[in-house]
Amino acid sequence: MKSVWVCMALVGGSLWAGAASAQMSYHCRDSNGNNYVLSRPCPSDMRTTAVVGGPARSSGYSSSSSSSYRPSSRSSGDEPEHHQYMSGRCRSLHQAMRTASSRGLKYDAIEDLRREYKRECNEEEEAAYSKLSTDRYQRKKEQREEEKATRLADQASRDREERFLQQCAESRRILHAKQARTDLSEGEKADLRRFEENFIARCKR
Repeated sequence: MKSVWVCMALVGGSLWAGAASAQMSYHCRDSNGNNYVLSRPCPSDMRTTAVVGGPARSSGYSSSSSSSYRPSSRSSGDEPEHHQYMSGRCRSLHQAMRTASSRGLKYDAIEDLRREYKRECNEEEEAAYSKLSTDRYQRKKEQREEEKATRLADQASRDREERFLQQCAESRRILHAKQARTDLSEGEKADLRRFEENFIARCKR
């Protein structure tokens, strides 16, 4: 059995040295029983459980334990906000890095995670930050426009109310002046009654 593992290690090492190493999948298990699939040989503190030829599996670091990270379509409360614009794989790698120490991973395993993340996700993370910044700016712009529209509407309402009060004040002044007259003709008295009725209908609240 030992010779089988030695042969596998030699084969894995020779493939890793060549440009075709990315075509291998390394199934690894850490001391906590978490299983991972890597595109490079397992770190020294992990046990290699299998070496598979062909394109590396899409999830380079995928834990099979009950505490494994499963990315959702939206950013969860403990994720950085820009993660909502990133792929599930990069979010999973980032989560694996964040929780590496608490899961007892050794330094070289954590460094492998970081190299994997940098190689595959750096550009995606930069684009996610840019998208987040753009969306924040757009939201703030829309908020400012809504606030401005609200202020303008409030001001227009106040202006209408002020004009109404001024018109009613002027109508009241005219009404009092006409009511004070004692020399009104019958026609003028009829006009005064209509004016008073209109004033009451429009200005008495």
